[in-house]
Amino acid sequence: MPSTTSSTPLTIPLPYRILHLYLEPLMALNGAILCIFNPSLFLSTFSPTLRYTHSSQIIYDQLAATYVFLAFVEGVVLRATTELRVWKTVLGGLLVCDVLHLLAGVRCMSEEGRLLGVREWRVEDWIAVGTLLGPAAVRVAFLSGVGFALGPNPSTGR
Repeated sequence: MPSTTSSTPLTIPLPYRILHLYLEPLMALNGAILCIFNPSLFLSTFSPTLRYTHSSQIIYDQLAATYVFLAFVEGVVLRATTELRVWKTVLGGLLVCDVLHLLAGVRCMSEEGRLLGVREWRVEDWIAVGTLLGPAAVRVAFLSGVGFALGPNPSTGR
């Protein structure tokens, strides 16, 4: 994989560009729209027992703002550069978010007694887990150099 200190433009492999420049920004914008206009549906995708209350709408509005920001970073900022260091920094940050989202989902499903009963999972559960773990795995692959031409060792520059 090319050196992370290089500012030489690099061709980011197509699967990474498709996910991070197109699919994820659209998914983030969809999440923002749900948070603003249908927060009860948004909440039900994560838990069948939690109920939306209007008094908590500010949290959904703030989450929507965060989703719009993530869509901007992936769909606009990453599109503006092919510099590997920028891509690695952004995707590393997104991977941290993925881990925190996973921990939140595990806690929620565990508290509801649904975590280990995989056969009882709803379609929404599978979609939530898949749309979290799939992109996280792609980010790990990117950060590991999968799909890039062999080059200098990123940690040593040789």
